[in-house]
Amino acid sequence: PFLNVKGLVSLADEPKRERVLTFEEEDRLLKVCEEYFTLTYTRNGKEITAKHKSNREHLRPLLITALDTAMRLGELLTLTWNDVDLENKTINILAFNTKTAKARTVGMTARVYDELERLWNQSPQDLKGLVFGIKNTVKRSFATACRDAKIEGFNFHDCRHTAITRMIQAGLSPMEVMKISGHTQMNTFARYVNPDTQAV
Repeated sequence: PFLNVKGLVSLADEPKRERVLTFEEEDRLLKVCEEYFTLTYTRNGKEITAKHKSNREHLRPLLITALDTAMRLGELLTLTWNDVDLENKTINILAFNTKTAKARTVGMTARVYDELERLWNQSPQDLKGLVFGIKNTVKRSFATACRDAKIEGFNFHDCRHTAITRMIQAGLSPMEVMKISGHTQMNTFARYVNPDTQAV
């Protein structure tokens, strides 16, 4: 209702997010999503390093896929094994699972393939089953992972910003990246391309 009242909310004045994960931050984030991770903290003025059991292993393949494919969280969480072609190393995103209601196919990087192959081998191998096995939100576990990795100001959707920025800086044309990301409007797509020398 606020958008219908002229002058009350100006979308043009809203700050656009430009957060891109550096490779060093990514490394820290993925490490705290392993089965065991090392955490350094200060207690009584003394620095302590200890090994901790993680309960966030489910985030690792999700994060890697998000960072390498620019898929939206909703697309990732609704992905079934029926949509994954390990032989051809592609992921088919169905129209009714996308924001733009347009189907698309995304290629896998080597590490996405490795993660998905491992998940498939560990799963009941039901083609109708969810690839990542997550039926609700990852908001709390993702926030905790970022905190433990000492990463600030980063939300899950910023994985999409990071992926698109890295693709452009790797030399892919905007049109190629738009096909991968599922963008249909150049002005919307441009908001996701964030110059960052560390993303190369």
